[in-house]
Amino acid sequence: MQPLDSERALIKVTHCDKDIFCSFVPENCPLCGQRLIYRSLEEAPVSIPSPFVNGHGEKCSFLLKPTTGTFLRDYDGDSDLHVGITNTNGLVYNYNETGITIAEYGWEQCNNFQQQIFGFHTGMKNVSIIVILMH
Repeated sequence: MQPLDSERALIKVTHCDKDIFCSFVPENCPLCGQRLIYRSLEEAPVSIPSPFVNGHGEKCSFLLKPTTGTFLRDYDGDSDLHVGITNTNGLVYNYNETGITIAEYGWEQCNNFQQQIFGFHTGMKNVSIIVILMH
């Protein structure tokens, strides 16, 4: 069985004075198109653990994902992001143009900030989230 994108390690290559993250080792630089040649160990691609999780398997968590698509396939750094919170059953509560919705799918590749930043679960029964978007 193929791992989900959220379970797959990322590959980091450095070129064009930038760190580039991919799901595979590219033959050409995704930025400039130049063929990548690794002449030393310092230039070699590095495998890093995926920062993404399947949000439906996370309990009582604050999640972040692109509004459209996934981080690895679609996110360009300028697109809108979407937030959600999970209950103990993996249902994701989020807000969109139609109001508060409950999602059983669609959060398979996201960041879990409850786990990454706070590292603990609160015992709060009612949670209010205020999101301020700055442009």
